[in-house]
Amino acid sequence: MSAWALLVLTLAGCNGPGAGVGSPREVPTVTAADAIALHSDSLMAIPGVVGLYEGRTDKGETVIRVMVAKRSHDVKRKLPRNLEGYRIEVEESGPIRPMAK
Repeated sequence: MSAWALLVLTLAGCNGPGAGVGSPREVPTVTAADAIALHSDSLMAIPGVVGLYEGRTDKGETVIRVMVAKRSHDVKRKLPRNLEGYRIEVEESGPIRPMAK
């Protein structure tokens, strides 16, 4: 096998499904709701994160939306690019407070 073919196969293997958490080509193995349930504690512990939900893009792609009180590079830097194979989208919602009874 040529060195070129070996390099191509190695690179293809590094980018395939299951190439690691946060890998842009990771294929989801759980539902988005399960991914949110599995990681909600750690994501909600990030200062500025106020909520999580399953969303869809205009093209029908399922994504996980992370709601933040205020969009900032500091918060975005602490978030993974994707979670369990679902792309993360950041949405500025403002602060969320419980309603008074």
